[in-house]
This record gives sequence, C-alpha cells and structure tokens, in this order.
Amino acid sequence: MMTFARITGARAHGVPRLATPTLALASLLSLALSLAGCETTPPAGPSASLGAGSATQAHARLIDAYNQCNEAAFVGAFAPLFTLATSNTKQPVTTRDGLQRYLASGCGSRPNPTAALVQQSARVSGAITVLAGQYRFRVPLGGTPAPGAPAAAPQMIEVPQNFTLVLERMGERWFVLAHHVSVAP
Repeated sequence: MMTFARITGARAHGVPRLATPTLALASLLSLALSLAGCETTPPAGPSASLGAGSATQAHARLIDAYNQCNEAAFVGAFAPLFTLATSNTKQPVTTRDGLQRYLASGCGSRPNPTAALVQQSARVSGAITVLAGQYRFRVPLGGTPAPGAPAAAPQMIEVPQNFTLVLERMGERWFVLAHHVSVAP
C-alpha cells in the first residue's frame, strides 16, 4: 500500500522528513501525473464510479465544511502531514493552525465566500485518489462593512479556480494529503 510517508519520504517517530512542504507537494503532484493511466471516473455526480465514490464524497464534505465555516470538519479532513496551496496563500499551509487561519480569513467576511464543484475527474491507485477539476467560488466584493455602517448586501462575484486534490484512504476514511487551488486563466 502506498502511504504519504512512502510518497514524500517522511518518517515517523521524530526521524527527519522532507525539509520543505513544497517538495512534498511536488512529490504528490508527480504521483498525480504518474497515475494518468489508472482508473478514470467521469465528472462528479450520480454516475461517478464506485472506485472513487468515497473519495469524491470526502471531497464533497470538505467543500461543505468550507462553505459552512465548520472549522472542526474542515481541519479534520486533512491528514496529519499535508500541504494546502492556493492563490490566496503566500506559502503552502502545512499546519492545523495554518488551516484554521486560512478558514477564518474567509469566514470573517459577511457573507462568507463559498465554493461549488463545477467538474472533476478522478484517478485511483490503491489507497490514493487524485481529483482534478474546477471550483466556482462566490466571494463578496468589498468585504465586511465597518462597525456602525449600514449593512448593505455586498455584491458577490464568481471566480473560477482549478484544483488538484490528493486523498489517501486510512482505514475507512479519506484524508487530504495535498490540495492545490489556483485562479483559472
């Protein structure tokens, strides 16, 4: 079985692992490219194959946790060792505190940003599933009004963003190993 430790070279029990989270992300994205010939599923929806079904359900729960600003569910979706890189992060997020700050930055706006899955495809190899596709983020233009200012509803804009998501099955659950999101051209 392929594990995160085998992919990245991370070692348990205090033995040093990769020096930079960027190398871990690069390793995981290399795995994604190498899985191109593995099982492929159609775009998400009722017809998604059972091979990637529980991984795509885990992805749906991650999106729901983000949209509902559910910190426990959002942070809990990530593996002990992970990397999150987005167009909004100056450097990859690799700690639980970093995930909490990332979620809190959006959830502090009213209304908070939301994500919708536009399409995705899946590659499955054993306990690893790589999902790639596109989100449509709805974000408020202008953010939260100043205290005491009239609460006019902010205009929402839609921003398409591409993603690659690597999940690993650990027991009966799927956890996020790497998630890269960037503004679509």
